[in-house]
Amino acid sequence: MIVKSPKVSVVIPCYNDKNYIKETIQSIVRQTYQNFEIIIVDDGSDNATKQILQTLINDRTKVITQTNRGPSAARNKGFNEADGDYILTIDADDTAEENFLEKAVAILNENTDVGAVSSYCKVFIKNHEVTSEHKPNGGTLKDFLFDNNSVSFALIRKETWQDAGGYDEAMINGFEDWEFWISTTKKGWKVEMIPELLFNYRMKDKNSVDQNAKLNYRESNLNYIYKKHQDIYITHFPETVDFLTNLAQRHKRNEIKYKTSLDHKIGSIILYPLRKINAIIKRK
Repeated sequence: MIVKSPKVSVVIPCYNDKNYIKETIQSIVRQTYQNFEIIIVDDGSDNATKQILQTLINDRTKVITQTNRGPSAARNKGFNEADGDYILTIDADDTAEENFLEKAVAILNENTDVGAVSSYCKVFIKNHEVTSEHKPNGGTLKDFLFDNNSVSFALIRKETWQDAGGYDEAMINGFEDWEFWISTTKKGWKVEMIPELLFNYRMKDKNSVDQNAKLNYRESNLNYIYKKHQDIYITHFPETVDFLTNLAQRHKRNEIKYKTSLDHKIGSIILYPLRKINAIIKRK
C-alpha cells in the first residue's frame, strides 16, 4: 500500500557554502509539501560555515559532520541516515521552487517504475540573474549512455539508491550524478522529468583556467564511466565510437581556444623564466 504523504528526507551536502546554505534551507522550508526532515552533511567545511550550520539545527534539521570526502560520500552518508522512503538531494548553493516536492511525491506515488523525479532548471549567477535554462529529458538507460539527461537535484526512492549501489565515492571531480543515473537506469528504473522550471542552479564565476581543468576532468571521468559500465557500452559499440570521436574533436577545439586566451598567455609569461632556470640546472 502506497502512503500518500510519505516522509521525505532532504539531503544537502555542504562544503564551505556559508554564503548560500540559508537560502537553500529557506527554499525547502517554504515547500507546499511539508512532511520532511532536513539532513545537512558537513563535508569538512571551514569554521565559518560550521558556525552557521549550528544555527540551523532544530527539530526538523540536523547536521552530520565528516572529513572532506567529496559530494558522493556526503550524499551517501545522508541517504544512510535518512528516515524517509523518498530522498531529495540538493546542493548547498542551489534552491527549489516551492511546489517541487508536492509534484515529485505525487509522481513517485503514482508510478512504481519511476525511481527518481527531477525538473527543468534555471541557471543563475550573482544577484539571481538568470543566464540560461536547462531542459534535460530524463528517461531510461538509452537516454543516459551518452548524455546526462538529468541534473543532480532529484527526489529519489531510497530503494532506487540502494539498487544503484549509492553514489560512486571514487568520483570526486564531477560526473558522479551522471554515473549514478546510469547505474539507476541500468537496474530498470526510469528518471522522470517535470517539464517546469522548478530547480535553480547557481553558476559560480569561472575563468578559462578553471574551464580547461574541467575539460580535463571530463575526459578522465568519461574514461572511468566507460570502463565501469563497459558491458553496456560494448553492446552499443557503433554509437560509442561516434560519440568518442565527436568528443575528441570538441575537446581539441576547446584546448585551442584556451591556448589563445589571456589566462594562458599570462601563465606562459610567468612560467617562462622558471623554465629557463630549470633548463640551465639540467645542463649542469
